[in-house]
Amino acid sequence: MKKIIIPAVAILCLSLIAFTSEKMYVFRFKEAQINYHWQNLEAIKILMDQSTLPHIQVKQAVAAIDSLQKDMQRVMSIDSLPAKP
Repeated sequence: MKKIIIPAVAILCLSLIAFTSEKMYVFRFKEAQINYHWQNLEAIKILMDQSTLPHIQVKQAVAAIDSLQKDMQRVMSIDSLPAKP
């Protein structure tokens, strides 16, 4: 019996330690702010594409910006509630 309980307790402890939860962060921006940042990201991509950096570095940076923009589009929602004073 003792041979079964000790491994079972060890597995239970490891599973509790390994448990992680995903945290959600909410950022509130006005539409004008989002548009401003989006345009800045697009401008950075254009500037990097025209830079003298090595091709692989440009592609990695542009891919990172594209990934950020895709995530922004995926999780963005419109909140029509009035702002709190």
